[in-house]
Amino acid sequence: MKSILTTSTAAAGVSLQLLAASVAADEATPAGWHGGIGLGAEMRPAYEGAKDKTTRLTPNVDLRYGDTLFFAGRAAGANLLQFTTTQGGVVTAGPLLALRRSRDEGDSAALTGLGNIDRSLDAGGFVRLRLNHWQAGVDVRKAVANGDGGATVNFSAGYDASISRQLRLRANLDASWASAAYMHTFFGIDAAQSANSGIPQYQAGAGFKHVGIGFMANYAIDRDWGGFAALRYKRLVGDAAASPIVANLGSSGQAIASVGIQYRF
Repeated sequence: MKSILTTSTAAAGVSLQLLAASVAADEATPAGWHGGIGLGAEMRPAYEGAKDKTTRLTPNVDLRYGDTLFFAGRAAGANLLQFTTTQGGVVTAGPLLALRRSRDEGDSAALTGLGNIDRSLDAGGFVRLRLNHWQAGVDVRKAVANGDGGATVNFSAGYDASISRQLRLRANLDASWASAAYMHTFFGIDAAQSANSGIPQYQAGAGFKHVGIGFMANYAIDRDWGGFAALRYKRLVGDAAASPIVANLGSSGQAIASVGIQYRF
């Protein structure tokens, strides 16, 4: 197990960033900037599909401007469309930008000879619905940097509740569909990679990439400081699970755990 410093976010692993940016139903939205910044420790697979783990120090960011702009995890967006349904549900939609994780062949011995995948910027949009303590959403993301890295469609549904004045819990289900270009980038093995690594060639096609479940707890230590803990499990499916770097050299079961502290304002 190795330990590194990364610019990714600890809490974002439990739920999609668009749900993390939802406004709590029982709280009025403050004007101007509000939210929290913090630091956590995260244990996650060395790459998507790995069986070995890596430990990371991760910034925890959840910033909002009124009820319009949000910066949550590795994503930023704007609630440009907002309306309330006759049943009392709040629907929001708008554009989304997100940083996509990189992958270095030095992250794991299983990746030797496969080359590096650069960090990329995804652009797209989202729609989400919140009704009381229930949330559901979908976002579409397409790589706009470093060539055609493909696209994903991400689905999420969750429930959150205040257990006490200090403790708030959230449970979340999610799934992700990926295009052929995305699947080829992260799970395919082309002729050059096969020759360099000794891994058989593999062509991954479009389809659902994973399904997952997550749990998160936020605890208010005092008015300004709070702690958080998160646990997420996702299972790679379809062509992603059948890739040699997953089926032969890794694992389709992926667990992520994080804990940290956050300053809120």
